[in-house]
Amino acid sequence: MRFKSISNFRDLGGYKTGNGGMVAWRRVFRSGELARIDEEDYRRLKEEIKLATVIDLRSDFEIERQGIGLSAGTGIKYHNVSFLADGGNNKADEQRYRNITNMGEFYVLITRNKGFGTSIVKALEIIAERQNHPLVFNCTIGKDRTGILAGILLSALGVEDRDIIEDYTLSGPYVEVVRQKLISEGKMPEEVKPLPDFFWKASPESMKTLLNALRRDFGSIESYLESMGSADSLTERLKAALLV
Repeated sequence: MRFKSISNFRDLGGYKTGNGGMVAWRRVFRSGELARIDEEDYRRLKEEIKLATVIDLRSDFEIERQGIGLSAGTGIKYHNVSFLADGGNNKADEQRYRNITNMGEFYVLITRNKGFGTSIVKALEIIAERQNHPLVFNCTIGKDRTGILAGILLSALGVEDRDIIEDYTLSGPYVEVVRQKLISEGKMPEEVKPLPDFFWKASPESMKTLLNALRRDFGSIESYLESMGSADSLTERLKAALLV
């Protein structure tokens, strides 16, 4: 689905699993931020998708600056599960990217952080509850935090790496549109200026690096989640909720 006021929105349904299953359509979506959603797009979310739950992965800093939007206080369940407590803070971002050369390295670095991993588990627990569907999770652009959660979710469901990587790369054109718009309008926010060029890419290598590193370091995606505090049953509950 395409929206006028929401960027990088898409259904995670339709992907096949290695054992012949498929991720159900219209249960879980991924997106960029929803703070600027207009009345017409909000109506479509409510009436066409029948959206029940939003998982907002942004930080308090970002929410304070950007807001929540029309989904707040309207019957849609709203969960703020911050993946980066200082996300959007220019000093923190400048330090965060200082010693890395691509987004894959960044993903590996932050997913090893216990607080980040605990937030992934918390978001997946919400996704595993069928009564929360249809559901959308989002960050600001919908590439990095959203991409990591989508990648780990799809991998836990048994989707092949090639499809997970392809889904990740679909964010690339949206990110470039945002970048070019900021440049052309001369409105590049101060907190964005320190970001390196590779931040604006959604290269296949970035997601491949993350998936390979998690399996190398933890043995499997399931073992990674368990090391971050997930219940043994989480993966099976996700499959029961999302696979057909």
